[in-house]
Amino acid sequence: MKPLELLRAAYGAVELLAPSAVESLLVGRVADPRARTVIRILGARHVLQAAVTARGGAGLHRLGGGVDLIHAVTMIALAASDPRRRRAAVVNAAIALAFAAGELR
Repeated sequence: MKPLELLRAAYGAVELLAPSAVESLLVGRVADPRARTVIRILGARHVLQAAVTARGGAGLHRLGGGVDLIHAVTMIALAASDPRRRRAAVVNAAIALAFAAGELR
């Protein structure tokens, strides 16, 4: 695995195993039950994406980068529509954009 894939897998594993800690660290509050569920789903996606891109070539990295861009757009839409989740959505969009930049370089 390359460093980006290792980072993604580690980040996803932490989201799966400690979703409230991720929320607390990134946005300064404890995740509610709904947020914990969503964070775990996103963590599973990161772990799966790391495993898939580790086995593939440039095409899979571009596809993964596209998934990250779509995720960033959905988080920006959430930030615009839900003031309560705005900070978490903006932070998540930034993380998704960073992963996209790494995949699409």
